[in-house]
Formats: sequence, structure tokens, C-alpha cells
Amino acid sequence: MPVDRFFLDPNGAITRRMVARPGEGHYEIGVERLAQDGVVPKDAEDVYRQMFRLKFVRVVVDDEPNTVEIEHGPALTRAQEVAVEQLRRAGKRVVQKRATISG
Repeated sequence: MPVDRFFLDPNGAITRRMVARPGEGHYEIGVERLAQDGVVPKDAEDVYRQMFRLKFVRVVVDDEPNTVEIEHGPALTRAQEVAVEQLRRAGKRVVQKRATISG
């Protein structure tokens, strides 16, 4: 079961919601972050499309089976690569994939 959901910004910093309720995750984080740039997404798919265009990386951390799922649009920035490598060094199995949401 996922235990943590967040985005990595292009600088490798974790981006979460300011105030999150149980069950809220990437969609809500994306809506909140995009609003900072005045972007109003059309739908849920557009939230992810816009976040990936801004070079954010979606991250889901699972305690069992000790994995981290990384989803991104463009190639990872150097800072994001460093953050992912830190997860590997912490003993997490990293599963990385390109987003299938097209522009």
C-alpha cells in the first residue's frame, strides 16, 4: 500500500500539499502547484500533463515491497537523478518509467 506520494521539482526538492487530507495525493498536489503559476487544468489528465511539462517527477513510495515508483515526462534533471539515487542508497528498489500522457 502506498505510504507516501509527492512530486520532485526540477531542483530535486519534494513538493507536497500545504494542507493534505487523508487519501489526497498527486492530483491535489498538482492542482495546488499549478495554481501558483495561474494554470487551471482542464481535467485530471491535464494536471499530470502540465506537471510533467514543468519537469516535475511523480513519486510513490511503498513500504511493501520496499519500492519507489518514479514517473516523469522529459528526462530527469541532474538534481532529480541525485534524489533518485539517494532513494536507491536507502535500500529502495526504484521503478522508473516515462509518462504515457501526451501533449
